[in-house]
Amino acid sequence: MPYNSSDASPPPGGGPPSTPARPPRGSGGTGVHLADELEVYFNEHAHGRPVGFVASPKWKPPTDVYETGDDLIFHMDIAGMQPDDFTVEFTEGLLTIAGERAPRQQGKRHYHNMEVQVGPFERRFRVPVSVDPTSLRAVYEDGFLEVRLRKVPQGLSGPHTVKVT
Repeated sequence: MPYNSSDASPPPGGGPPSTPARPPRGSGGTGVHLADELEVYFNEHAHGRPVGFVASPKWKPPTDVYETGDDLIFHMDIAGMQPDDFTVEFTEGLLTIAGERAPRQQGKRHYHNMEVQVGPFERRFRVPVSVDPTSLRAVYEDGFLEVRLRKVPQGLSGPHTVKVT
């Protein structure tokens, strides 16, 4: 006889009873899990936000940081921007990349899912190697921001700001 998870008895072989598995959203199943309904209510109805939206004052675009033989490189994945939307500053061993991605405004929309973050962002990175602050360069192309600093044997300190091209 198959095990029924609603039974109070443990499954064959012992162990605690398991909880019923939640069917994936949109699976066409007739059962609706209470947690799914609460998520929809609190995100869409109570707060006026679509499912998946996380309201935060600043978000953090994913960034790879790596070294080559000569440079320290910060490679940020951030589509939908223009070079003038960024500020890039290096001060006292700390690289700060900030900006704001504006929401796309093309009429009123009713989102079913929203995963693309919009609004202000800021990333701060402690630079792990000695670099020349005057070598700071930033280029935005094809949805990626690349910031480069030339490595040097002995660190030079002092603030430096660069215009993104």
